Amino acid sequence: MAGCGDKAKQEAPAAQQPPAATAAASDHAAELAACRTAVDRLGQTLRGALQEAIAANGAIGALEVCNIEALPLTKTISTEEGVIIARTSLRVRNPANAPDEWEQARLAEFATRKAAGEDLGAMEVWEVVDDAAGHKTFRYLKAIGTAPMCLQCHGGELAADVAAAVKKLYPDDAATGFAVGDLRGAFTVSKPLS
Repeated sequence: MAGCGDKAKQEAPAAQQPPAATAAASDHAAELAACRTAVDRLGQTLRGALQEAIAANGAIGALEVCNIEALPLTKTISTEEGVIIARTSLRVRNPANAPDEWEQARLAEFATRKAAGEDLGAMEVWEVVDDAAGHKTFRYLKAIGTAPMCLQCHGGELAADVAAAVKKLYPDDAATGFAVGDLRGAFTVSKPLS
């Protein structure tokens, strides 16, 4: 689950941002703040739901939260915060969460930055991009690290019942084999600009 990561409220150093993102931050402080707020809210909401489910029903309960509750919670927060928020990864459990081209490139950059020793908790990127129709959108990506609790469903060795449930719910799963501290994925946020 991409909401399992430890939350850190640190900003990535401006030097880590592409030039377009650095300019976007100064010109689009409101959009950046809205994206960060939405990510914090979704991360806290999903983490809380997962912790409750694990306490009540173990890792199987967490899988049920991911499968049944995560998308409606995400849609509610998107609507209430006025952004489009989701989770993605280079190794997705649900094919519907596969990264688009922009997200895939940024996730690859995150992997490189992590390999160079950068803290995942502070890793984010943003920029204003044009779509095919020429509309501008503020795009934001915030890294999600793999926390110990995530290993129950995303680790290298899953309990037999958890592995069977993952196979049943997500036949095309590619989101296992993670270790604590790995780049699990990212929160991705888009905010169309008028």
